Amino acid sequence: MQRSLFTLLLAASPALWAQDLLLRDAVALALARSPDISLQRSTQQAAEGVARSSNAPFDLVQTAALGGTRDERPLRADERARYLSAGPDQLIDGSTTSLGASRQFANGLQLSGLYAVTRADDNVQGAQNIPRQTSDRLTFTLRVPLQKNPGKDAAAARNAATLDAAAAARETEQAVARTVLAVVQAYWDWAARQSAADVAAAAETRTRQLRRETEKLVEADELPPADLNLLTAAVTEREAARIGAEQRARDGRFALARLYGMDAGETAALAPPAQRLPEHAGSDSMAALGAQALQRRADVAALRLREEAMDTRLKAARNSDKPALDLDVSAYYAGLREGARTAAAAFDPTSRHSGPGIAAKLSLQWPVQNSANSGALQVAAANADSARLRRVTLEQSVTASMESAYQAYNAYAAQLRASELTIARYRAALQDTSTRRQLGSATLIDVLNVEDRLNNALLARLQFQQGYATARAQILYETGRLLRTGPDGTLSVALDELLP
Repeated sequence: MQRSLFTLLLAASPALWAQDLLLRDAVALALARSPDISLQRSTQQAAEGVARSSNAPFDLVQTAALGGTRDERPLRADERARYLSAGPDQLIDGSTTSLGASRQFANGLQLSGLYAVTRADDNVQGAQNIPRQTSDRLTFTLRVPLQKNPGKDAAAARNAATLDAAAAARETEQAVARTVLAVVQAYWDWAARQSAADVAAAAETRTRQLRRETEKLVEADELPPADLNLLTAAVTEREAARIGAEQRARDGRFALARLYGMDAGETAALAPPAQRLPEHAGSDSMAALGAQALQRRADVAALRLREEAMDTRLKAARNSDKPALDLDVSAYYAGLREGARTAAAAFDPTSRHSGPGIAAKLSLQWPVQNSANSGALQVAAANADSARLRRVTLEQSVTASMESAYQAYNAYAAQLRASELTIARYRAALQDTSTRRQLGSATLIDVLNVEDRLNNALLARLQFQQGYATARAQILYETGRLLRTGPDGTLSVALDELLP
């Protein structure tokens, strides 16, 4: 069944630059602009064209020919004396008209028919009172291959080209899945960088607020002025961290824009991610998806189709390596009309007819060195082995990648769950340390150290969130579930699976 390339159902969403960028809009933009998908579409169209042209050997072929001759021969002296009215030379004016049709069948039989009309006007025959001759001949020929069946060779080539076209369609599907995965990974990476910049900005804001409060206490002689030196250094450190985080966020924007092929102006106008990283690890288990990887992956299916196509060509090459032995059986019907009328003999009831005549011919073609066929057989065998090896290698790679992705998914999920408790405890510890500082039992360095730990925990949690979201997308990709096939054969992105 021919499946359409891709359909992503989108409502009439506003422009991508008018508001924050949703994941669905980021994916839709990539599918519209991805050069990888465009290139694979062209490859698929070329394969479909080859498949269409591979049916040419079985097309009905019609032929038509029209020709004329004028033959002039000097007459001998005795001929000139005998045919005085003919003149010094013999002139023969002739014409031939033919119509034919032939067709090759997949079982190897080839049927052809030819109707030819020949007219001849000879001045010597005219001198002998022999009128103009018009003859026609209708011939039907059936070729029966007794060995090296060309019909089966053509059918094998057609079947192999059809399999190649189907494989190209699955490869296009895989190109779509690769693009979606790359966009999802870049989107979550940008979202994580943006959130990290927000964490750095919040840390800088808290430190600046702490310095303002400390300045008031120093002015009131409740704290020593040395605390301001420490806080000023801390503010400068937080500011530098925020500037670096903002630059990394801009790098995330550029990474996503490169997937779209955007220029500098479009990149600058690209809105930031609207989707937040997952706050909590899901409770759903994705282990059962591993068994589906080899059945659902489009690239695995494509290589299986390629392998089948190569095996088909190998069988055809083995058949072509045999000598050609053909039996031609013909039946013909002939007619003759004499006179000046131009109607064909077959359509003139006054003409004479004969037939049907029967002819048979047995022909053998046996290349002695057989270099072409033996070389083609060697190439087909090597291609079949190569296709089988590529398929086995990919299946092993998919299995290993699926296991790696699932382990990463479990690790990030566990880290994400643990980070929730870590951040809650550090928040409480920061509050306690700030209170103890006010009571004189803790120092400013204690407060800054605990806040540093909190900031590091927040940044680590962003890494766990990003890793969890991308590992989930990787599992969907490895198991061939990143795209869904609708009842009508169209493909759509599993956005609900990407947004836990």
